[in-house]
Amino acid sequence: MKIGVSKTEIPVRIMGLGMFGWGNPANFVEELATPLHARAFYVESGEESAAIVVCELLAVSQAIKESVSAKIVADHPETGLHRENLMLLATHTHSAPGGYSQYTFYAMEAPGFCEEMLEDIVDAIVGALVEAWKTRASGFVRFDEGVFDDDCEVAFNRSPLSWNRNPETPKLDWASRHLGVDRRLRLLRFDDEDGCCRGELNFFGVHGTSVHSDNRKVHYDNKGYAAAILEREQGEGFVGAFAQGTTGDVTPNFRTHPGKPWIRGKFPDDDASARFNGELQARKASETLEQASQEPPLAPVLGSAHLHADLSKVEVLPRFVNGQEGCRTGMPKLGVAMFFGTDEGPGLPRKHLWVQALARQLRPFWRLIPRGRAARARQGEHDATHAEKVTMMETGRRRFLGIRRLKRVPIPSSASPTTRMIHAFDAGNRPNPKPWTPMVLPAQLIRIGELVIAAAPHELTTIAGRRIEEMLLEQLEPLGVRRVVVAGYANAYAGYVTTPEEYEVQDYEGASTHFGKWTLPAWLTLFSRLGEDLVAPGTRRVAEEPLPPVFQADELAEIRYRPSR
Repeated sequence: MKIGVSKTEIPVRIMGLGMFGWGNPANFVEELATPLHARAFYVESGEESAAIVVCELLAVSQAIKESVSAKIVADHPETGLHRENLMLLATHTHSAPGGYSQYTFYAMEAPGFCEEMLEDIVDAIVGALVEAWKTRASGFVRFDEGVFDDDCEVAFNRSPLSWNRNPETPKLDWASRHLGVDRRLRLLRFDDEDGCCRGELNFFGVHGTSVHSDNRKVHYDNKGYAAAILEREQGEGFVGAFAQGTTGDVTPNFRTHPGKPWIRGKFPDDDASARFNGELQARKASETLEQASQEPPLAPVLGSAHLHADLSKVEVLPRFVNGQEGCRTGMPKLGVAMFFGTDEGPGLPRKHLWVQALARQLRPFWRLIPRGRAARARQGEHDATHAEKVTMMETGRRRFLGIRRLKRVPIPSSASPTTRMIHAFDAGNRPNPKPWTPMVLPAQLIRIGELVIAAAPHELTTIAGRRIEEMLLEQLEPLGVRRVVVAGYANAYAGYVTTPEEYEVQDYEGASTHFGKWTLPAWLTLFSRLGEDLVAPGTRRVAEEPLPPVFQADELAEIRYRPSR
């Protein structure tokens, strides 16, 4: 194959922009602690090509993926890259600016949509891709994995009660929660034809939350430290990226410190904790990189499969729900527990989460109240799709606590930028208003020899990712595929994916699973369709796919970022 690697810096030019991840208005940019980067890996074999870019951001928005895809096709067709064979991933640092999503709910944290931030990110990614293509040379790609020792303080399951609901998992308590994660670090090694290693792309699932919301400095968190340490160790020109795996229930934080709120990392100082965690990842990556040099190269065979689907109405294949008929996803909703956060970053005070339990107890009595036909239909849909969830926000139907006309809520929009954004949620009488979070989402597979990378625009829990991996390994075995890596935060972003069993607990992760109880089976259904495309290209009957909505200038004007700091 031909391989190319590159790294570019993502500039942060706008001080005062809110950071994306914690949902805390006080968590905004005052200065830079570290730079942010986009790292690109390009592969080419014959007429086929593919590229993966890892960005030091919370997530990749649809606006980023669609803009990068359009620009690379229009301005650099020689690369052979397009939407289907280009995979964009994020490290999920919570200490990078937001503002690059056009969906109102995710624009809240800036607060607003910031066109300048989006353009800078897009330009950095395209620049990295073009440079990787220009520097391509004959070489090899190898794959290997290493496993962190059980006593390595690198990752912990933050929701053991949910984990314990899965029938295939050993049961955890708080002391053994470090065992409730995928402890494999998996990597691609990119060598030139002389055997010199030019780059390394790692996958390991752990949240980018070593740096907490009482921070006002841009910071690439533990994944960024891991990359910087590895690149320094390997020498000039080497590009090392640390992408996420299945991260939804995995945290780097595991202890409390006197005088510090929330559960934190190894040290009271967040920067020291991020460095410590990054050093652990870099050490394992370096060790595994050396092992990988002894592995045979992956076959010079490339392939990709891609589709868009409306996740609000996926009919689930019965084989993914123990033979049940009629299981499907529903319009996106956020549950009460999401707004209470987690122990490493609470929202509303978690001691009041009892309101969710009370609401669930009162639900049978609520259903006895006579209501109209439309209300009964919505309740039936909820029961069939969202089941145990107690809804706080309906992002698809644009309702908060059942209220649609938020401009009528007696809060002056001039009170703060955040209240201005709350009023922007109100679509008024606009025809065909956009949902507050994405509904049409991309699924993608990229094949490199015996390896397939499955990309989902979510935070998948450990067992959710394991089920996807096992399904694809079985399906793709006829192709000679021996390894499957499931990557999150890919190509777009729309919350979490839990297993149906984890979902029933309705902790933070289940309440943040937008499309209901059957979201994971829906993704198994979608990935199985993509697997068909790889095994037998052209045999799957493809209906006309939905595409992500295009936001008009007047829609974005209502939520545009307005500097106020």
